Amino acid sequence: MSVDSSWKGVYKVSGLSLLTGGAIVIIFLLLVFILQVQLPLTAQSVLDAPLQPALLFSLAAFGEFLLMPGVLGLYFSLKDVNKNQVFLGTAVFLVATPMFLISRGLVISLVAISDSYAATTDATMRAAYLATAHLALEVSGVYTVMALALLGVGSVIIGLVMLKGVFSKRTAYLVIVAGTLIVVGTFGVLLEPLTIGTPFGLILTGIWQIVIGAKLYKLG
Repeated sequence: MSVDSSWKGVYKVSGLSLLTGGAIVIIFLLLVFILQVQLPLTAQSVLDAPLQPALLFSLAAFGEFLLMPGVLGLYFSLKDVNKNQVFLGTAVFLVATPMFLISRGLVISLVAISDSYAATTDATMRAAYLATAHLALEVSGVYTVMALALLGVGSVIIGLVMLKGVFSKRTAYLVIVAGTLIVVGTFGVLLEPLTIGTPFGLILTGIWQIVIGAKLYKLG
């Protein structure tokens, strides 16, 4: 099935966004592994050494922000396949993105608190800063789980549309599997062993973003 050629500029921008975003997902996961960053973060570790998590989560936030222009290109390329379904999938992605940004912003904001924490010797104040950081990370975690769940659901919806045209079935199944693993991983809040699905789902998400990004760029 052919795509609407009147959106070539959008395809090119969206393709570059997905390519870059997918590369950032892979780089982020590699850095977490190489630097042996403990996830989820703990309040004490962030206050003692805030720069590394702040930089890592700033990188993640940029990649997640790029989902917004990226999925717009997906929408216009797939709207003639099933407009209602692809609109729903796109909307889910667009809701997930600000949730990711809020989550990352809470972690990054702890840099300022860490300076105050390091500067004081008062036990009560240090305990208060530690409690504040703990609360911020708890809220950040909630937003992350919700954003991941939406990312997974959006991927499955978009992948099902892809099965009907424009992109190859292999690519469509890649998107569906990635989304399914992420959704399963979010249930780790109830059953911890299921969290293993999330990193594998994110790796596949980075891969499909690169693959589809390249395809969209060529369409442009």
